[in-house]
Amino acid sequence: MTQITQISPNEQEIIVQLRTLSPEHQRAVMDLIAALQVPAAKSQEYQPESERNNANINISLDQVLGKSDLTFEHEGQVIYPLIAEAFNHGKTVILSFQNIKRITWSFITKAIGQLYEHFPESQIQSCLHLVDITEKDLEFVNHIIQIKKDYLRDPETLNRQLTPEELEKLRRENPDNHIFQIVGMFKDDPTFDDMLAYIAEYRRELDEEYFRQLDEGVEIH
Repeated sequence: MTQITQISPNEQEIIVQLRTLSPEHQRAVMDLIAALQVPAAKSQEYQPESERNNANINISLDQVLGKSDLTFEHEGQVIYPLIAEAFNHGKTVILSFQNIKRITWSFITKAIGQLYEHFPESQIQSCLHLVDITEKDLEFVNHIIQIKKDYLRDPETLNRQLTPEELEKLRRENPDNHIFQIVGMFKDDPTFDDMLAYIAEYRRELDEEYFRQLDEGVEIH
């Protein structure tokens, strides 16, 4: 009789995201999964460094994702289920930003922000430690987290359209923010919807090409 092993939703998500990684970095992720399941995970390539009491899991963004610029949502989606699964096993996660040169809103929202949708804030604060991160990047991460928490607390507040007076106030207070300076410039443009449709189609084509190269085994940098 074949024994069916139940896997968690986070493990299912990890399996889905593995196809976006190179074989070397797939091995790094599999070693992290092993560290969640057994007292000590052995690997000849990447050792996820469980602490002696096995309560900590070290996740190196550089070693798992293999790049120093972390800009896309799908990269964050590789990291999120690893952290979530560690939390589910009662582990503390040490998330290392060593050798990371750039992080974006999209990456942090997926990798860390969505934890607040599924775990108590007290658990996240006590069980997730960011290390090897610059003060500027840490401030950026905390800013994103605060906005995520504000949104979860009252989604309608952030979805509300700004009044012209509020927008003008933001422009005055943030003269170097280019977004605030150009927002609203297309409100009377009859071709704006066509432009959005073109952008959506272009993104779809890029996604198709990206996954086609993955399926063909092309190394993507």
